[in-house]
Amino acid sequence: MLSDPSVTILMYFVLPVWFIAGFADWICHRATSIETTSGVKESAIHALMFVEVGLILLPGLFLEINSLVIALAIAIFVIHEATALWDISYAVSERYVSPYEQMVHSFLEIVPLMAIGSVVALHWGQFLATFGYGPDVAGLALRSINRFLLGICILSWKRSSFLNLSPTRKNCCDAGALAR
Repeated sequence: MLSDPSVTILMYFVLPVWFIAGFADWICHRATSIETTSGVKESAIHALMFVEVGLILLPGLFLEINSLVIALAIAIFVIHEATALWDISYAVSERYVSPYEQMVHSFLEIVPLMAIGSVVALHWGQFLATFGYGPDVAGLALRSINRFLLGICILSWKRSSFLNLSPTRKNCCDAGALAR
């Protein structure tokens, strides 16, 4: 599968462009000081979009790609686009959104679609089966392809959550901790 051009495009073009566009968007937000202009609401919308992207990426990393995973990715992409529209509609009412930032947003909107397109090209039979076409039977089970890696990620997350909730850990936002 690594010799397939779709994998190469996905790994070495789509994902890096996605990362670069996300970083460029962060730079735009820093330049317009969203913490003082549009504030917590826009940041919360960004956190929601980050979760939506994670809901597209994580199944692609840990699960066998089948009709269910493809359908979920498409549905989450549509939800992500609606959230992006909400985000930009709110942002332009609260702060200046430059043409450069609008261009960056256009990348952030289209790159997930490119990623889904690459995955669909790799699993064309399951994509067709999603809509009842082709010779493949639609796969509707969520099957892990890398249980070891998934287990490591879950254990790492649980360990970090446990460490962050430790009663001896000082909260950096605690006024008493700052005064000491």
